[in-house]
Amino acid sequence: MDARSLRVLEFPKILQLLADQAATSMGKQRALQLKPSTDEQWIRRRLQETSQARELLAQVGFPPLGGVSDIRALLDRARAGRGLEAGELLEVAAVLEACGRLRSYYAEGAQQAPMLYRLASRLGDYRHLAEAIRACIDDDGQVKPEASRELEQLHHRARGLQAQMHQRMQALLARYAERNVLQDGVIVQREGRWCLPVQVSQQSRFRGIVHDRSDSGATVFMEPLEVVELGNAIREAELAIEAERRRILRELSRQVGEVAEAVADDLRSIGVLDFITAKARLAQRMGAVEPEIADRSGYINLNGARHPLLRGEVVPISLWLGRDFTTLVITGPNTGGKTVTLKTVGLLVLMGQAGLHVPAEPGTVISVFDGVYADIGDEQSIEQSLSTFSSHMTQIVKIISRVRQAAGRQGGKVNALVLLDEIGAGTDPAEGAALARAILRELHDAGCRTIATTHYNDLKMFAYSQPGMENASVAFDIKTLQPLYRVLIGHPGASNAFEIAQRLGLPRRLVEESRQFMDEEEQTFTQVLAQMEEHRRRLEKEQRATVRAQRDAEELREEYQKSLEELRKRQRQLLEEGYAEAKRIVREAQEQARAIIADLQRQERHTQVAEQRREELKQLDERIEARFARQRQQIEPPPTPPPPAAGDVAPGTRVHVPAWGRDGLVTEILDEETAEVQIGNLRVEVNITDLQPAREQPQVRAAETAARMKMRKQMAVGPEIDLRGSTVDEAILQLEKYLDDAMLAGMSSVRIVHGKGTGALREGIHHYLRRHRHVADFHFAPFEEGGDGVTVVTLG
Repeated sequence: MDARSLRVLEFPKILQLLADQAATSMGKQRALQLKPSTDEQWIRRRLQETSQARELLAQVGFPPLGGVSDIRALLDRARAGRGLEAGELLEVAAVLEACGRLRSYYAEGAQQAPMLYRLASRLGDYRHLAEAIRACIDDDGQVKPEASRELEQLHHRARGLQAQMHQRMQALLARYAERNVLQDGVIVQREGRWCLPVQVSQQSRFRGIVHDRSDSGATVFMEPLEVVELGNAIREAELAIEAERRRILRELSRQVGEVAEAVADDLRSIGVLDFITAKARLAQRMGAVEPEIADRSGYINLNGARHPLLRGEVVPISLWLGRDFTTLVITGPNTGGKTVTLKTVGLLVLMGQAGLHVPAEPGTVISVFDGVYADIGDEQSIEQSLSTFSSHMTQIVKIISRVRQAAGRQGGKVNALVLLDEIGAGTDPAEGAALARAILRELHDAGCRTIATTHYNDLKMFAYSQPGMENASVAFDIKTLQPLYRVLIGHPGASNAFEIAQRLGLPRRLVEESRQFMDEEEQTFTQVLAQMEEHRRRLEKEQRATVRAQRDAEELREEYQKSLEELRKRQRQLLEEGYAEAKRIVREAQEQARAIIADLQRQERHTQVAEQRREELKQLDERIEARFARQRQQIEPPPTPPPPAAGDVAPGTRVHVPAWGRDGLVTEILDEETAEVQIGNLRVEVNITDLQPAREQPQVRAAETAARMKMRKQMAVGPEIDLRGSTVDEAILQLEKYLDDAMLAGMSSVRIVHGKGTGALREGIHHYLRRHRHVADFHFAPFEEGGDGVTVVTLG
């Protein structure tokens, strides 16, 4: 890839954003060294691994990379047989432990990220060596007294000798203090020897060896002769301890040296895994998608693409190139977004070919180009005495030279993307336009995919007349003088210089006079462009209205079908229940009737008992009829409410339209029999006699609509923040935003990596956490996950 084009398209800035997402120095180094590739299979694999890492982050969380540092230099020393210090061995142990944690992490996410799992599964198992190091060295980087039996015995002997020394020195201190020989009543050590502070004037009265003298010269520090042998014994014990400590460190270093080559390979793998995770985190931050790769066809289709370096509310653009046409000429006023469009296309292609997801919508397609060349911006050089035109032309000459070389090597069409900003500008318009036409034809005939921006009307006509070329413009609102940042393919744009000048306050007389200086052909062309633009806007407005109407109609149809299906389902259910209830009623009635009839047959015709039984039979018949009536009422639909009177229907009246199954608002009475009713965004003509009173209160419908339209977004944030290297103030600023984001993301706990160091950063963070309203609790991480170098925070 062309180095200048990478710089002009700001690809290095993307790499810096990527490096910022990495957790290790190895991952950051890989990020900054990333280059776009022309290997299609490599690109597909890199995009796929990024997608898998994103899935893993969403399902499992952030990989446990805490404590991993670049220990390659330490491994080289150990492999060469040179010993490592205790603190350096702790760094090695942290990496060895991380290998185990990462294997477990990626094993848990093997289904979501099989490519990453295969890489992580090759990490070595160094638990025994890590445990051996931890068993011998404490968290402060000191060899533990119990690191070996010999060392433990030496420490025990040294403590005994020191106890004897202290006891004897206390006795000597008391004796010489009584004689007024000492300057102070304290025991001190000088050069590892136990001494007493003796007055210079009393030195002759003190039997001992001078080891030091005070700055004032009034005091000498002397070791009493009575304890010299004991002091020698203590010194010998200390030397033995140091020798045993060095032996332990050499042994651990030797063990590290035995696995150094394997650990170095694993360290490279950890760097790769961190780099892939950084790509996934960057994609999440940008709201990016995995682009489809269209082989080497030269086809580009950016769907809702956004420039990743723009801040604030970015208007997405959609643009395609490489099928119906291979050269696109974009026109429009200054500040309209032409240059941003060029940079967006070039940068997203480079990102895709580097295996990065691109900030766009699904359906975005890019091709694999052998070269991406860009001439964007004004890079005139005072030292080289180059004007704007010369600077642009120098770069274009280089591009054409490389295109010709590629055509010679390939013997056919050139697979390259060329982006030219304000082609032919900076010189006489007629000559500049002529040069631009020749350059575009050269690139077009070579097979390049070319996008060029211009103000020249001649180039608009040229693009119209050439097969395989197309015009485009960037939308601009003349009334507000604001760019709309939309690319309109197939519509050449106007510079709108007269309209902009007039809107900015140039007298109308001068504007009209300026128009007269344009020749008739130019005026006609400009008028045709203006008419085309106005016609396009009307068509777009009508199309949007049609799309909205179709969408509303489809929603109404779906709601109607859903309601109808629910109604039919309910009717079937009620019919089945009613049929079962009716059978039960009939069965019970038959049994009661048979009992009453049998009793009547045993009684005389007009006895009191007979009359009572006949009354019971009559009541039974009435109960059966009432229960069947209730069943019919449940099954049958409610009666249709009467239509409102014609006089009750007026503009503003809410009514129910049975044919649509929705309430609406009368907007106009068309005649005595017809009214226009607005249902949602749709207006329909309805016979007044078909209308019914509204079935819902307006506020109920509004509440349901608001509930249906409500959307919320959550910010993706990692479960760990690394504040090492920051001052306390810098760390607090980062931590405050991170904790707010974590609460919005619904996280219950997070990890803060602050390291050990002097402890100032840790104390500052803990002081802040004690006062934070969202922090329910915090504590140090387990020993194997960073110990007191990491704080785990519970949010609540």
